[in-house]
Amino acid sequence: MHRLPFWVPVLPLLLGLVAYWLYWQGEAKAFGAVVAARLGGPVETTGFPYRIEARAADIAVQRQTRQLSVAMHASQIVINRQPWRTGHVVIQAEAPRLQIALARLAGMRLDVEAPAMLASVRRPGDTLERLSMHFETAKVWLPFAGGPFDATDFELHLRETPGGAPQGRSPTLPVQAEARIAGTLDRAGVSLGIDVPLFVTARTPIASIDGWRNGGTIEVKGAQLLAMGKPLADIDATLAPLPDGRIAVSGTIRSECPFTVKALLEGAAPAAEYRARRARTMTLTGDSAGGVAVGEPEGATGGPVRSQEPPCPVLRR
Repeated sequence: MHRLPFWVPVLPLLLGLVAYWLYWQGEAKAFGAVVAARLGGPVETTGFPYRIEARAADIAVQRQTRQLSVAMHASQIVINRQPWRTGHVVIQAEAPRLQIALARLAGMRLDVEAPAMLASVRRPGDTLERLSMHFETAKVWLPFAGGPFDATDFELHLRETPGGAPQGRSPTLPVQAEARIAGTLDRAGVSLGIDVPLFVTARTPIASIDGWRNGGTIEVKGAQLLAMGKPLADIDATLAPLPDGRIAVSGTIRSECPFTVKALLEGAAPAAEYRARRARTMTLTGDSAGGVAVGEPEGATGGPVRSQEPPCPVLRR
């Protein structure tokens, strides 16, 4: 029987590898050019055959518009994606510093400093499907709460939902974007877990801050404060822009430790109380410039009462 030369069955494989290499090179060159333009400096592309990685060092990116200020610094950054998946990138950064401020909106600023960051961005088209950032440890400054806080497992999530339906029977405008802030914050001996879902409403998909201010709000639905891993308070609130640039807040807090929560949010001396048998409701009002005030708990007196639940957590300041 006549045997085929060795190169005959191998040739298609070699041609396939060469074709894929040329394809990878083209994708890597285009991806590197996009990343370099965004970072404002040269990048190195590696990762053949399964990934395309764009690497750069000593990053300093600043974007300033009339409505938004964004700055990011990092000692090193690696941005990678799969060659055949253009709408999803993963970002790793060392010693990142992230600063975001909404111009002309008092107190609306977020700062994060961390040893490392892991982020994922999904944007297959014109809509941001999901942006997720995770910091194992970090120092953070938050709107309304200030800082710095020592944070662990700190997470930020954002996605656009253009044309989304209002939440439940809410009379507010459709939800155009959703966000979530979560993690454990420590400052002055106080350790508090937070899980805050945010729903941004507006008349149309959000293209500008001015467009959002025309009737838009930020709806806080089912936010939680946690002490020692256990629920401490549930918060529902509405944040709305005022003509002078402040963000007004109005809502309710429910907690079995109402005086503890009230003292914590108002910066007062820590309260000593026993858990109530049912959650008490308090009002939450204020603005981004002057801070927030918590109303008196309905039907609660505080202090030890016979046959009540165990003591509330001691939150030292």
